[in-house]
Amino acid sequence: MNKEHAKEFLRNEGYFVDNLWHVDDVMCKIKCDEDEAQEILHSVLTNDWIVEQMQIFIDDVAEELELPRKEDDD
Repeated sequence: MNKEHAKEFLRNEGYFVDNLWHVDDVMCKIKCDEDEAQEILHSVLTNDWIVEQMQIFIDDVAEELELPRKEDDD
């Protein structure tokens, strides 16, 4: 399966795949190997602050689009 087929499969499963990070994004800036680059990406992309900011911005964009929030009991 090539990269585009893999992305299409994931997209069809409901995943957002239009902004993917690659070890090269780290390795072009930092002297490290692929494992270290993966570790950096993992730390950055799973950081509590980053995840919280994504959740906040999801709410902000939904509000701009005038989409109602679901109630807790839904």
